[in-house]
Amino acid sequence: MTQPREETRESIEAFLHRFFGDGNAVWPNLDPAYPYKDRTLPFVESLRRGDNAPIVLPRLYTGRDRFVVYIVAREPGERAKTAELIRAFAGPTYITYDERVGIQPAWLDPDDPVEQAVREFAHGRATFRLETGRTLEHRRNLAGALELMQRTEARRPPRLWRVAKPIGRLLAEFDAALSAGAEATSEAVLDQLAAAGGVTATNLANLRIKRLDRLGRGEEILQLPELPDALRQDPPLPVKEAILNAVYLGLEDPLAEGNLPDARERLEERGRFVPGLLNTEAGPLGMQAITVLLLAAAVLEDIPALQRLTASVESADRVGELPSQVWEEAQRVLGVPAQAGADSAPVESAPSAAEKTDAEPETSSVIDSWSSLLRALSISPGEVKSALLNRSWISWASPAAHDAALADLLDSLEDQAAEEAWRTVGAFIDAVGYDAPASMTAHAFIRNAVTFDRFGPGDLAALQALTEIALRGNPSEQDYSELLDEIGAYRNRWVSPERAAIALDFVDRLFLAACPSLDARHNLAYGLLEPLWRHQGRLNEADLAFAKRLSRELEVDFPWQERVGSDGGQETPLAALPSTNVLLYSLDEAVLARCAEEIERLAPSVSTAIACDKAGSTQLRHKARAADLIVLATRCAKHAATGFITQHANTKYIHYADGSGSASMLRAAVNGLRAVAAGT
Repeated sequence: MTQPREETRESIEAFLHRFFGDGNAVWPNLDPAYPYKDRTLPFVESLRRGDNAPIVLPRLYTGRDRFVVYIVAREPGERAKTAELIRAFAGPTYITYDERVGIQPAWLDPDDPVEQAVREFAHGRATFRLETGRTLEHRRNLAGALELMQRTEARRPPRLWRVAKPIGRLLAEFDAALSAGAEATSEAVLDQLAAAGGVTATNLANLRIKRLDRLGRGEEILQLPELPDALRQDPPLPVKEAILNAVYLGLEDPLAEGNLPDARERLEERGRFVPGLLNTEAGPLGMQAITVLLLAAAVLEDIPALQRLTASVESADRVGELPSQVWEEAQRVLGVPAQAGADSAPVESAPSAAEKTDAEPETSSVIDSWSSLLRALSISPGEVKSALLNRSWISWASPAAHDAALADLLDSLEDQAAEEAWRTVGAFIDAVGYDAPASMTAHAFIRNAVTFDRFGPGDLAALQALTEIALRGNPSEQDYSELLDEIGAYRNRWVSPERAAIALDFVDRLFLAACPSLDARHNLAYGLLEPLWRHQGRLNEADLAFAKRLSRELEVDFPWQERVGSDGGQETPLAALPSTNVLLYSLDEAVLARCAEEIERLAPSVSTAIACDKAGSTQLRHKARAADLIVLATRCAKHAATGFITQHANTKYIHYADGSGSASMLRAAVNGLRAVAAGT
């Protein structure tokens, strides 16, 4: 954990003079004669006194009509607590935020002298940047609320802050959010896990590595200070694969050019952890990770490792997936004649788990199929945890192969096992992907969620993904109506303007899917849109525009109003944004098409390109390099594509959809366009 820097009187004064220096006109240079200093003085005095409260400092940009407030957590590890205090005192009344993910820390620009001063002073503590409307009244109201927050918190006796959810439920929600492509939600849940205690630093590092791998941010994985400690603890297979994937990013270009010497040099520069991973089981790994292991074993001339790796690749008939020069180098080191590896008879091996069927009798308690996983929930929860941690399911037959049987199993579980079943939902979503749907099992998971009141942010993202899977299976009219009734039954618990995007994602899926019952579809669409219509003044421009579109498409008539100006009157209308090139990436082509249409309608000067590649390509490289803004949806996304895009991007503006639907992607795109236009 980052330790706070000692704050002496001298260091505080030095920081304050930097903060109120160039770029901040709210109290120029702390001039004692400045006529409006009394508005800012309470915040400065709180910092000087060392109050036990978050640090609050306002800023008025020099030469620009933009007012913001920076809030720095008082201690490391108080990110979630500080966000909750901001929500309680400023909330949606004075600031706008997405309630699904909560109030999130800001990225501070090191080229901005004021923000760089905050970065250095915060020293790793969470920092938030709040904005409100342009009027003086808006600004005074926000400042008053935050001054009250400081006074109240400073007067409270010290106490420990704890989250209410048990660790197991938070872990299940994290996995669900990650698999459903809810990027910001997964980060928020990870913060809750860190604040709750009970999770070791090593396990938190493992979760962080898995998340960064899903987002394609391999460079960040290799720079994590806790990475060596995590590796010493023999992490689960997905963590090892994430590290190998991160190393592969540096080898990708030279291998694509056939430049093996350059690839070897890059491996030696980036792969200091790879020798310790040579004993990793290769069977469940992706092509990127296996490529790194093979090349490393060849460079080190580790013959036993090479023999094991090549045998695994040949027995699985995966030679064709690997870069040819890496395979040939491995064969050369082993002393195998050219082409002999590909032409020789495959190594004998036992039948893989994927070759077994759920119908085969089980001769032991080993979990080797989806049915055995669900059965083990009540008798061997430890084995279930291990199977999920090590992603054993990747080699099993798809849940779609035994959909009805798995749905029956889920529905027949006793209460305790049924409650535990949600921890498998993330793996289920990943395993099904966008290919053959397991609609009945997805519907059973939805019934499980409703039964156990799973409406947390990560749970809702998973519910939306499960709904997409269930509807893709062309359910009967009765099943369709039951499914929609179950989703809508508890909508009052979670539909709100702050969660507009997730509600709109549900409605969008109703439009995209086949409809065996117009009445059921209309009832759910009405139920989800009506709360948004009643509070449409609190919707941001993207959500409001998409709500209107869905209302027209599904013939759910509400008298939507035209927005005058934009949120709080502080932002340029989308139609007036400058020319920008945007790349949208998702494996759901329908979502890409609808999001691109809406962006081009709202912001005609914006040019959109779309991509749904599962691996890197020349065309994808060109699109990534040409984009001013990149928006990624990570549900079921392959690291080969997301990592490729982030590796070749020429822009710092890479935003992630917090879900897998059109509304989530549109919201991320609009937020990104605002950031590009503002240069923040």
